[in-house]
Amino acid sequence: APKAHPVSSEPRRIQTDIERTLGLVRRLDTEKGIQGNVLSSGDHEKSDVDKSHMGSMGPIVIVRGLTTVKGLEGVELLDTLLTYLWRIHGVDYYGMSETNEAKGLRHVRTDNKTPSTTNINAADWEKKLDTYWQERLTGQDPMVILTAKDKIDAAAAEVLEPHVRKIRDEKYGWKYGCGAKGCTKLFHAPEFVYKHLRLKHPEIVLEVTSNLREDIYSQNYM
Repeated sequence: APKAHPVSSEPRRIQTDIERTLGLVRRLDTEKGIQGNVLSSGDHEKSDVDKSHMGSMGPIVIVRGLTTVKGLEGVELLDTLLTYLWRIHGVDYYGMSETNEAKGLRHVRTDNKTPSTTNINAADWEKKLDTYWQERLTGQDPMVILTAKDKIDAAAAEVLEPHVRKIRDEKYGWKYGCGAKGCTKLFHAPEFVYKHLRLKHPEIVLEVTSNLREDIYSQNYM
């Protein structure tokens, strides 16, 4: 498996990553509509878990089974959170990536004794990791953004299609013209007309795409 920077195994870093991954679990579960997760729930009444509280070594999550009570903390808690994020949400935490399902191998911690295979120094790597996941915690679900972009692109193409005119040129063969009002531009292929229409005649698609954006926003965030 690919390896994270050795600094990931330092006790200070472990505690930082526990806080960050707990936040990610809560955020991603909320986005996906997952409720009652024993790893992140803080509700004593409805859940099998005591509220995560700060022990001397950082958060402790108490998981209550039918016959056992187990306290997860430190490395054990972090590894449980990392595994959950990977299997349920396709998050490779140390690899700084997120997909809609777990595929291939995710990055794992190395111990401090393992020589670093990366040229990035520890401070830069930590900053990159923290910035990436902080933006994810405060931003939008990338899967929603991609789906929305596909929908908007498809709607725009549908609106633009009637404005792409195929014209026979006796000297050059088939050409493709812009059908926007008053425009006489000619191109070698339809994709160039689509590009021209988006750049020079944005008003053609603006109404449809802005309405669609409002619909998508209300579906996902209202």
